[in-house]
Amino acid sequence: MTSYRDMTAFDIPLIASLERAIYPNDAWSSAQFKEELAGVPANRYYRVALDDEGTIVGYAGIFTPDQGIDADIHTLTVSPDHRRKGIGRALLEEMIAWAKQRQAPVVFLEVREGNDEAAPLYISSGFSAISRRNDYYGTGVHAVVMKKDLL
Repeated sequence: MTSYRDMTAFDIPLIASLERAIYPNDAWSSAQFKEELAGVPANRYYRVALDDEGTIVGYAGIFTPDQGIDADIHTLTVSPDHRRKGIGRALLEEMIAWAKQRQAPVVFLEVREGNDEAAPLYISSGFSAISRRNDYYGTGVHAVVMKKDLL
């Protein structure tokens, strides 16, 4: 059974390794994750998903500058061999719940154009595509900006 908990600095080496394996051309570095965690709990919220052995199989993070300000999901990743098991949806729901608690009127995210696994999850969770960011993930790799109204 999958369990969930707050991400800690001790998780960063494994998360950075997973990030490099899944996104070899544009992975976040350990330093980037460390910087993100420095904002917890004030304006960031990061969670990990663990399998039965306690291995991290997914993670997600969200940011909002202050109460009542739009939130942005910075990352949501599930290990390929643990996809289609509800882990991504559970992490997404946790991010949305945190944004609601912070009274964010809107949640935004970017999804890689052509990501036929993640985009349907976001759409079924009430997100809609609002724009495109060219070269967001590197030259020729675009992002679709999505939003979900919370209020």
